[in-house]
Amino acid sequence: MDIRVFKTFIQVAKTKHFGHAAENLYITQAAVSARIKQLEEFYGTQLFIRDKNNLRLTPSGETLLAHAHLMIEQLEQSKQAITTAKKQKTQFTIAATPNVWDAFFSSRIQETIDFFSEVSLGTEISVREVIQRKLGEKTLDVGLLTDPIKDEDFTNTLIGHFELALVSTSENHLDVIDHYILVDWGLTFLKEHALHHKLQPSLRTSAAMIALEVLLSRGGFAYLPLALVSTLITNKTLYKVETPLLTKRPIYMVTKNQSSTSRKNELLNNYGSFLKSNA
Repeated sequence: MDIRVFKTFIQVAKTKHFGHAAENLYITQAAVSARIKQLEEFYGTQLFIRDKNNLRLTPSGETLLAHAHLMIEQLEQSKQAITTAKKQKTQFTIAATPNVWDAFFSSRIQETIDFFSEVSLGTEISVREVIQRKLGEKTLDVGLLTDPIKDEDFTNTLIGHFELALVSTSENHLDVIDHYILVDWGLTFLKEHALHHKLQPSLRTSAAMIALEVLLSRGGFAYLPLALVSTLITNKTLYKVETPLLTKRPIYMVTKNQSSTSRKNELLNNYGSFLKSNA
């Protein structure tokens, strides 16, 4: 049933006149009569009592009037909802651990924003456990970690590496041996660290920027991203210290396995390729 038929019915009921309803709707009086007849045939009942100069609703017409208003209102609401939905962007959220944010992702945030120009992008810094939980709940799309999540429900894609350097505020780091700052560079790093270093840290942190700030203000030494401290090494604000640890660390893009071929899957695949090309 055409919704215009119900709008015509409401106009006739409101004006109590076929001619006036026609004028309000910018249609002919014959079209008004045809639409009312269509409604009466559909419901199998008379909707108006047509006395001379006195047009009024029948009991059936009174009943239909409330439903006609409701149908038109629901139609308008559905049109508004669809219009809003068409304007809404796909939601996409990326989380990185603090160390990955400082060593890798912060330098790529502008390119990431440009990459997701057609998407409503969210970014956050979270610990590994929270990232894994949110990925499992599908409230997060991508996690950036230094260690893979060893679970068959997740996909781990190696997207690049970053270089660490053990740096000190003193040319001889033994001078500041009591001021070692232990930065958490992931599970694998901490295992290797425990094998090669028996240092008692004066501070533990998961954020390279916090470590660097404390290092520059109070002195000491720490493992920091080479890209972050290269200028400070060049101008001899910091000094590079030889280390037995593997300084090249991996970055994994971790996602929850998806069974459907959705827009999100396409974004995930393209973003993985994008990160690899910009690693």
